[in-house]
Amino acid sequence: MSNPFRSLNFLALLLAGALVLSLVLNGFLLYSRAPATADYEDLQETEADLRLTQRMLARCQSEHQRQDSLLALRPVLPRALTTASAQ
Repeated sequence: MSNPFRSLNFLALLLAGALVLSLVLNGFLLYSRAPATADYEDLQETEADLRLTQRMLARCQSEHQRQDSLLALRPVLPRALTTASAQ
């Protein structure tokens, strides 16, 4: 009769160990802070790249809108008449 209790105790101990390990790891990950000496030059360079990309995207969008408006002003040409195919 001690054999089933022994296996249950082992499983309970294993589960408790896994819970403790999980809590410790989660606590460490939640409360660990990034180093205070962050590299601000990389951050500034990344922000400058982002601003340049935004400006290029805005310029590209305005160019496409301008092309679309010019195409809308163009008169529609009549379609070519289809001819009968040679028999």
